[in-house]
Amino acid sequence: MDALMLEGWTPILLCGIVFAIGMFIISRKVSRKSLFSTSTVLSMMCIGVIIFSVIGVGGWEGMGIGLFTISILIGIWVGTGIGFISRSSN
Repeated sequence: MDALMLEGWTPILLCGIVFAIGMFIISRKVSRKSLFSTSTVLSMMCIGVIIFSVIGVGGWEGMGIGLFTISILIGIWVGTGIGFISRSSN
C-alpha cells in the first residue's frame, strides 16, 4: 500500500536524484570554478522557470512545474555540494 502512495512522487524524486548524480559526475571532471559556474547558471534557469510557473502558467499546472523545478534545483546543489566535499578531501 505504501508503494502506491509514492507512485505520484516518484518522477519528481527521480528527476532530482538524476540531477544530483549528474552534478556529482561533472564535479569529478571539471575545475571548481567551472563547477560553480555551471551550478549557478542552472540555478538561475531553475529560478526563472519557477517564476514563470507562478506568474505565467499559474494554477495547479504551475505548481506541478514549480515542484519539478524545485526538485531539480535541490538536486543540482546537493550534487555540487557532495562533489565539492568529496573532491576537496582528496
